[in-house]
Amino acid sequence: MGTPLAESLTPSCGKFFDLLGIRAEIDAAGFVRTTGNTVWWGPGEPRVEMFADAGAGWQVTSTALERVMSLAAEQAGARVERAVLTPDGSSSRPATIRLDCSGRAGLLARHCAGRRLEEGHRTVSLSAVWEGTEGWGLAEPSHTILESYADGWAWSVPLDRTRRAVAVMVDPRTTSMRRGDGAGATYLAEIHKTRQLRELLSHAQLTSGPAGWDASMYSSAAYAGDGWLVVGDAASFVDPLSSAGVKKALASGWLAAIVAHTSLVNSGMAATARQFFADREAEVYANFLALTRGFLGSAAQGHSHPFWSERAEAGEQDAVRAAADRERVAVEAAFDRIKAAPELVTCRGPEAQIERRAAIGGNEIVLEPRVITPGDGVGVRFLHDVDVVALVELAPTVRQVPDLFAAYERRAGPVDLRGFLTALATAVARRWLDLC
Repeated sequence: MGTPLAESLTPSCGKFFDLLGIRAEIDAAGFVRTTGNTVWWGPGEPRVEMFADAGAGWQVTSTALERVMSLAAEQAGARVERAVLTPDGSSSRPATIRLDCSGRAGLLARHCAGRRLEEGHRTVSLSAVWEGTEGWGLAEPSHTILESYADGWAWSVPLDRTRRAVAVMVDPRTTSMRRGDGAGATYLAEIHKTRQLRELLSHAQLTSGPAGWDASMYSSAAYAGDGWLVVGDAASFVDPLSSAGVKKALASGWLAAIVAHTSLVNSGMAATARQFFADREAEVYANFLALTRGFLGSAAQGHSHPFWSERAEAGEQDAVRAAADRERVAVEAAFDRIKAAPELVTCRGPEAQIERRAAIGGNEIVLEPRVITPGDGVGVRFLHDVDVVALVELAPTVRQVPDLFAAYERRAGPVDLRGFLTALATAVARRWLDLC
């Protein structure tokens, strides 16, 4: 049967299960529900991180999740053909649009997309299954466990009440690994470098594995072309540290389906839809790369080793944090100005334009209005669940914030007041609106 590849799914994956109409099948599959993470990371104190709003995620194996989703697709009417294909073989099949969802294998991606390994993120995972006592002596036995050590990091997720998948993440170039005695000896030597997991496993038995797989980060030079899209892990792969790989793949697959549908029903929007998909994939990868480097950087402060220093770009993270701090200060200052003004007298900022850009509209890619400023060709439509296009258009027509709030709700529907005020202050801070 082999060693299962374990995956930790955050509660936010639930919205995609709902979109796909498979929530009942997921709930019936018997996956372990998890309430968060237990973390021993870098120089900081141990942390128990619970999901927000008492949410619960899922601990799964990739094969079990694939089986549930495949069966649900067939029951919904999809025709599934199982065949071993080469890139030439798949290209020879007639199709209006091809979606490469073949994961790291990248059946078409390696030939069409220009796969690019992320420098400094060469990672190999060695994973095994351990059998232990129920609860494992953990305060939160459902949790994903994360632990950094001198030249690598380790994680563990429960498969059921007595079994846990435990993996070590190493870099063959920099991690000082035991070599020449087989994968088992190498794996156990890495486990021995940990403190918390080593203690956790001291009374457990290794029952399967270890199995190795490439966990290096990569992206694509092109995510879409004439008649094709690369989707999910075929398009890019983010560090397992994010616990967001499955969510990213679900989001990518959902968007790819919308783009494919658009291409089939509205050929005039096909190129726009493909570009929208490509831009979104590139943005998602860049965001996850920045988040991963930030988390790795926090461990680098406690481990002086090339494994960590190569992965942590402190200068880049400092710049991101500084930009976020500047925005926060500007928004707070704008809010204070709005409160202090006897009237809300606004006009459109001199460089803010409202133009139509590609967006998701139901099950198609459509053109919708967005606030556009120099240097931001994509623009913004929503902030804090507030339609900023409506906000920017309505603000100059009223003289008081309560009147603007009422006018906005008449046009766009109910909205949280705190989110509305934050969006208004952000619009002033970014000079979409000027206080005249």
